[in-house]
Amino acid sequence: MKKITALLLALVLVFALCACGDNGNQNQAPSDNNASASTPAPADDKEPAKDDKPSDDTSVATWPNGDITIYAGYAVGSLTDVNIRTIADWITQETGANVIIENNDVGGGANLAAKLTKAEPDGQTIMLIGMNCISNYYTGVWSVNPADTNLFKIACGSIQPLPESGCMIVTQADSPYSTWEELAEYAAANPGTVTVASIPGKVMDIKMKAMFNGTDVAKDVRWVSTTNADASAGLLGGTINCVMLDEQTAAGYLKDGSCKAIINCRDNNDYSLYEDGEDKDIIMSVPTVLDVFGEEKALELIVHNRSMFVVPADTPDEICEQIAAVIDKIDEETEGEWYDRCRTNGGTSKYYTWPGDEIAAEWARLDPIIKEIVEMG
Repeated sequence: MKKITALLLALVLVFALCACGDNGNQNQAPSDNNASASTPAPADDKEPAKDDKPSDDTSVATWPNGDITIYAGYAVGSLTDVNIRTIADWITQETGANVIIENNDVGGGANLAAKLTKAEPDGQTIMLIGMNCISNYYTGVWSVNPADTNLFKIACGSIQPLPESGCMIVTQADSPYSTWEELAEYAAANPGTVTVASIPGKVMDIKMKAMFNGTDVAKDVRWVSTTNADASAGLLGGTINCVMLDEQTAAGYLKDGSCKAIINCRDNNDYSLYEDGEDKDIIMSVPTVLDVFGEEKALELIVHNRSMFVVPADTPDEICEQIAAVIDKIDEETEGEWYDRCRTNGGTSKYYTWPGDEIAAEWARLDPIIKEIVEMG
């Protein structure tokens, strides 16, 4: 009897040890039977999709999140560089973030643009570029096209003239044409006799060629490749008939009677930033593209050189919105330190920004136009 009792106790001990061993094995996956024996999940419970956020995740990306680096494809001390540093100081004041400016003006910032496409899409690295950088791509200076939305996303605008000043197309005082219509008619009747200054790569060259191409006058004129200085010398010497000049420079030629203006390629009739006087009266007397063609056609002919802050294309929209909210806020400054700093550095400029999606659409429109202009040489 004692032997039977001992045997039974031994068997009980063995079964108990086996049960403990099963419960203690943390690496063993539960069998289907074990799963079905567990407490059943609610009927509507399902495994979340791979991309679903946890139900308790209410966090939103915030900007900035550490040091900010601004790529600047401009020489240290240049006008645009000074304005970038003004905005950097503003960002620091508004957010407390340290802002690092990285300058490299080789190729107008070509290396920095390529570098930006490889940056983390967290808004901590941004770059200021202008519309003229699209032409840098088509001339082969840049390896990336800033109008390519697969590479870049426009976060917000920067510093621009407000209102945007114009660029006049001027000719000799004794030219047989005084209006754009007369110029077009004369050029068509005398193909190749009207010479027009071409300064490849310059913003004014893009503006002027867009005007000639958009009105179909380009085919009847002869383009003369030159420099800014030689263009003005050719205008005064009579070897070049049409040159585009900024309003203030053009006013000087018009005032002394050596030249007359054909048209002012500005997108508005607001001259409020100019002080009253003879120069302002002269500038206002020149018909604008708006006056000659009306608003709809004028917007097709005018090329704006608006500088924008861009980020890598896959940067989340909410981060871009936060960048814009900080930088755009400087536009509210109509007086005081920040306004004065910009006016001192930029002449008639002030802080004025545009929504990134609007400018992206504008750059998409300009992309083929600029490509055509570059191919003209």
